[in-house]
Amino acid sequence: MPDSDIEQLNQLLLEGKCCASIMVQMGLSLRGERNEQMVSAVATLCNGVYNGMLCGSLSGAACMLGLFGDNPAESAEMTRELAEWFADTYGEKYGGTDCSDITGNDPAVKNERCRAIIEATYLQAKAILEDYGKILS
Repeated sequence: MPDSDIEQLNQLLLEGKCCASIMVQMGLSLRGERNEQMVSAVATLCNGVYNGMLCGSLSGAACMLGLFGDNPAESAEMTRELAEWFADTYGEKYGGTDCSDITGNDPAVKNERCRAIIEATYLQAKAILEDYGKILS
């Protein structure tokens, strides 16, 4: 990940942004856009819709990919690829892809795991965008 991406991710975390909103803000940044209303709306996906359900890094990255899809079928294809990677990477490691599976609803575990998951998921989403010719590497 370029240093500027790491710096931007860390800055967003320091500002109190959560996983899903970070993904969308990073995607908008790749497009050279800003949309605080969208970033705020997507924040409702954080912490598994604030109920420990599907990881916000995954749902936010799916929204990020949707910013680049030329049609619903292409967006769905990119999202399936991301979801399969996430399930293989984190679902197998933590016994599921829900926030509660990954963190066990333990704030200490969340602090330990989530930053790395956000970074890795962003990198994977960005790689998918590169593979589909949506952004330059």
